[in-house]
Amino acid sequence: MSRDSLVKWGLIALLATASVLIIAIKGLTFPLDHCARPLLVCGAMISVAVFYARRSVEQFVISAHALAQIVAFSACYSVAMYCVASFNSPLADDWLVSFDKACGVCVADVAAWAANVPKLSGLLQIAYATMLIQTALVVISLGFANRRQHLESFVLCFMVSSTLALAVFAFLPAEGPFCSYGYEPDASQQRFLDDFHAMRSGERTLVTWKKAEGLITFPSFHTTWALLLAWGLRGSRFLFIPACLLNLAVVASTMTTGWHYFADVLSGTTLAAGTVLAAGRVNLWLYQPDGSPKRVGVPASPWPQQSPPAIPQPAYGTSS
Repeated sequence: MSRDSLVKWGLIALLATASVLIIAIKGLTFPLDHCARPLLVCGAMISVAVFYARRSVEQFVISAHALAQIVAFSACYSVAMYCVASFNSPLADDWLVSFDKACGVCVADVAAWAANVPKLSGLLQIAYATMLIQTALVVISLGFANRRQHLESFVLCFMVSSTLALAVFAFLPAEGPFCSYGYEPDASQQRFLDDFHAMRSGERTLVTWKKAEGLITFPSFHTTWALLLAWGLRGSRFLFIPACLLNLAVVASTMTTGWHYFADVLSGTTLAAGTVLAAGRVNLWLYQPDGSPKRVGVPASPWPQQSPPAIPQPAYGTSS
């Protein structure tokens, strides 16, 4: 197993263990049959990886393994997010509104302006909804291009930044601008509010990945996710610029749709930048200088690999 895989599966196991403990302590419920679909999908992806590993088709191996990790992590993460919402920590909305006012930003005004430009508003809403499709396309494009380190770094940054956002959410939950500014939430925002308050009040005890809403407002993980998607395609000649433009639209849409405070967007940007910078350092531990993965239990040589010096051979048949 590579060190990269050990870290990722270890993080997935940590989220699952934390969720089990919170479920037991808080008296929450999780239907065990809800484990079936994520396990089946992960099993299928890992089977594909093993099948193509025996045939030395690296592109399919790394793509299938990355998809298995994302599916397993996302299922565990959704359950953990609902578990953490049950902590009922004090809301951070007043502080977030104050920060926005200090910056001269009012999300209600931004959302109202966008609503008056229907074509732009519609395009931004479409961009906001592309995240899952983009993630699959990034994994497949990087995998099929055999850019293993870029793919694995993207998935690791996605997982680590998600976990950090969850840790912040545990202490700084927020309802969102539609409550603070008093404008009408749309259907998706209302579903978020229903689940958010039901978990906080104890009215709901069910935690599951099925029909899960994103409950984290601060930081804006849509912002973090969008920036990581663009970063993941760095060096891709034909995809990087379109990815940057699309994901800048995603970042803008976090406010034009009324989902997030300006403080959320800034914190999401900071989270993405910090994760990417940390990845550069962590990669020194995860990969060899030639880009190949370091393996668990295999010590890396501190010296560059060099061919042994040539031993001079005597020139037979010549006079001395």
